[in-house]
Amino acid sequence: MTGFSRRLSLTLFALASLLMMVSAPATAQTELPGINVTAPKWEERHGGYLISSNFQVDPRMSAVVFPAEPFQKDDILSVRPTRMQDDEYFVLQECISNDCLQAQILRVWTSHGALGITAHHLDRVSIPHEGKFFMWMQRFPMSGFSSHAFSGYEAFSPPMVLNPTGTADQFHATDVKAAQEHGPEKVISSDHDGSSFVLRFEGGTVILVQRMHAIE
Repeated sequence: MTGFSRRLSLTLFALASLLMMVSAPATAQTELPGINVTAPKWEERHGGYLISSNFQVDPRMSAVVFPAEPFQKDDILSVRPTRMQDDEYFVLQECISNDCLQAQILRVWTSHGALGITAHHLDRVSIPHEGKFFMWMQRFPMSGFSSHAFSGYEAFSPPMVLNPTGTADQFHATDVKAAQEHGPEKVISSDHDGSSFVLRFEGGTVILVQRMHAIE
């Protein structure tokens, strides 16, 4: 991206607090006489797609990850967790109102893959339209219970809120409200590793994120 920058905004009322997210320019550019010096775009071309790691972590709320350039219709998001804990849930969510008081969850990943998805390419999500999309990690610690994860989730909720669905035993072993009040897991570091954006979370989980955009 040259000559201009895009900004994203996300206004959030969740758990009696206000969140605003504003993106920074996807690439920095310095113009010199007769020379354009542009920062690396961390991308590659493969199979008719431009594959990039053009994401960033919100500097004022280190639990929120979003595309530095807004997603476009039919973009593909690839999420590959490694060393993910059994009680962690990585969430892709979208604002469904201008003020973002309500949002929709498009996908949730656990250590065993995407919840409710049985098709191939469990790591990939096709973006249905332009919008305000963001990602974050929620942890629901379970005590004295052997199940790996809740089996599902409610599709609609306030931003940064994951309402899980599962068995009575799971809810008995988990203080869902306390986990939600604690909030999302913080990103302790992020790096551009080629075309992958590498996220490292407090609990040691590592997640690789990529964006695939069709080359016209």
